[in-house]
Amino acid sequence: MKPAKLSLQAFLMSCLVAGWGLVYVGRIKWAIWVAAILYGGVVLLGVCGLIASPIGLYVFAAFAIAVKLSSAIVSAVLARRYDGPPDVPRKRFHALYVGVLMVITFVLMEVLRGPLMGFKNYYIPSGSMAPTLSIGDYIVSDLKAGAPKVGDIVVYRWNGTEAIKRVAGVGGDTLAIVNGELIHNGENLGLFHAPADRVNGAASMELAPLKVEPGHVYLLGDNRNNSNDSRFMGQVAVEDVVGKITGIWFSEERSRIGTTFP
Repeated sequence: MKPAKLSLQAFLMSCLVAGWGLVYVGRIKWAIWVAAILYGGVVLLGVCGLIASPIGLYVFAAFAIAVKLSSAIVSAVLARRYDGPPDVPRKRFHALYVGVLMVITFVLMEVLRGPLMGFKNYYIPSGSMAPTLSIGDYIVSDLKAGAPKVGDIVVYRWNGTEAIKRVAGVGGDTLAIVNGELIHNGENLGLFHAPADRVNGAASMELAPLKVEPGHVYLLGDNRNNSNDSRFMGQVAVEDVVGKITGIWFSEERSRIGTTFP
């Protein structure tokens, strides 16, 4: 095979799997180091809670691309100079290397993504949180954010599914809605993130005073007229709150990309 073809093949292999092109040219130790840097760096970012935000996701992606691209360039250069004989048993290293990295990737991104990496991505399919979150938004959640606070946008489990709403009250709080405005522990919080034109239905205008039970949260959708929230489904146990939404990492509306939430 011509050096140019070897070089291109090694480059593409490393673009697909970090360090694979180095295995192709016989630099197995180098390939292992590349894999260790990539996955070690990803784990470090996750453990430190640096991925669970739009900026964190961008840094994560840039880091992975940089490691892959660097190993791809090195692989291509080495492949152009490689003059070793064909080594059939070496194909086993290809299968082993790629297979091991696929398993590691699956474990990190699926099995350990929550407890270790601390983030999860979601797609917004409905308008119950509009205009804060619109249909077509891709959002990221922090699964290690701690106890939910008033104003947080959270992911919660309900009847076997996951949904997203805003925390209006936590255990011990007293709540009421008067003329569409949220009264929280006696303080008027106004429309509480809801646009005025989405607060005019009967259920949006009035809510009899209530107290949030200990260990629970009271949730409201920002699109008050079109939200199945605690006004209808009741209070949600804190243990069913999965995580806190930190921002929009991609959206069909470019102006929304990179939006973050406190």
